[in-house]
Amino acid sequence: MVIRLLEKLLTFFFDLLAVNIALFSAFWLRYKSNLFPEAFDPYIDFTYFGTPALILTIMWVILFFLTGLYRDWYKESRIDELFVVTRTVIIGIFFLFLITSAQQITDFAHTGDFHQLVTKTKFAVLVTYGGCMLFFAAINRFTMHTFLTLLFSRGIAVSNVIIIGANSSGARLVKDLSKYPQLGYKVSGFIDDDGRKQNSEFEGYKILGKYSDIPQIVKHEKAAALIIAHVSASPNEILKILEYCGDINVNIYMVPSLMDVITGHLKTHQVFGVPLMVLLQDHMPGWEAQVKRLMDIIVSFLILSIGAPLWLILAAIIRLTSKGPAIFKQTRVGQNGRIFTMYKFRSMYQDAEKYSGPQWASQDDPRITPVGKFIRKTRLDEIPQFLNVLKGEMSLVGPRPERPFFVEQLKQEIPWYVRRIKMKPGITGWAQVKHKYDSSIEDVKQKVIYDLYYFENMSVSLDVKILLRTFLVVFTGKGAH
Repeated sequence: MVIRLLEKLLTFFFDLLAVNIALFSAFWLRYKSNLFPEAFDPYIDFTYFGTPALILTIMWVILFFLTGLYRDWYKESRIDELFVVTRTVIIGIFFLFLITSAQQITDFAHTGDFHQLVTKTKFAVLVTYGGCMLFFAAINRFTMHTFLTLLFSRGIAVSNVIIIGANSSGARLVKDLSKYPQLGYKVSGFIDDDGRKQNSEFEGYKILGKYSDIPQIVKHEKAAALIIAHVSASPNEILKILEYCGDINVNIYMVPSLMDVITGHLKTHQVFGVPLMVLLQDHMPGWEAQVKRLMDIIVSFLILSIGAPLWLILAAIIRLTSKGPAIFKQTRVGQNGRIFTMYKFRSMYQDAEKYSGPQWASQDDPRITPVGKFIRKTRLDEIPQFLNVLKGEMSLVGPRPERPFFVEQLKQEIPWYVRRIKMKPGITGWAQVKHKYDSSIEDVKQKVIYDLYYFENMSVSLDVKILLRTFLVVFTGKGAH
């Protein structure tokens, strides 16, 4: 939403001010205020810190970005955000201490004289600076939180929420949500599969439709979240609802039962001011997701730019050895069911599926050209997909994107396939380094197991592990069929 984007831009702008005000305040307190007589210096000028101020500003903004301070905090408490700000400032000051005190730290390692380490370094200056940074960064975010709270309490820039289940649990949920208007959420109505409840109202809200209408209702109501009230004790009922949610970008929550809490299948969070379980949750922390995206951009840019002469030669070879374009374009299903065009170096003869229709690749596939066999074995056919990564349609690591034809088939045959669609697809993934090319529906089912493992254990360290194993696959040919 425009208001949320404006809030992030304002937060970023005031962070720039906060970083520099903190530096000026630390400078004044240490050298000009005479609060520390031993450091008082009436002749030192702040312009001396011009270049350090620019470097520190860039450093803090990057650190704030990596630690998730520019994610949406409006539905989380100010205390939680303050903890993250404090942790970020401590990390930043620690790194500054290491950078500015390398020689003194080396001397301390030999002498063990901690007093000398403290007195000979800028330790006191850094502590003062850290205190100023924490104060001004926290004030900035507290102010933005308060600004948003005032808007939300007046019904401005609120997000719509739809409750699934017109029942007693849904009625309690409406009452709970009405207690916290400052969180910025408004109930748009209910969804219920009971035909007798259609075209009626419940607790003053309209019954908007059935489970099968979820995609259309979410789009029409511009809903930010769905909350599943207890509609059934059967897991199949929940799965049925989630299957309709797989192709839409919306947060999904569920009211926990006592058994859910006891068994601990899903973690309960305070969301919208009430305890809810997050379904199809992205398990990667915010700061790691930022690092993952930064890694995507850097690696993709380097591979495409540094290897450009090789890719041009390869494209020419493909054109000269078989009829058709060098780059093959195909429609694939991305994150949350979003359709995009994926690029590959063409490894098959032109119009290979013109008469057969979509089908799985197989070993010794007659549709593959001689050059295609080589670039598939070495995974060079995937190189153009780094363009998809730069565009944000794919990531370096994630489940392979499927064609819409197969996705519809797989959603019917594989339970929880919807979880796979919730992830951004990747050039390589856990399934690719653990299994061979798909040649049948059974291969895909096996790969989904690996993809769901990745979904539950997403992390930057796992991504690095998968990338390293991918290089082994490329150089050894292991896993390529």
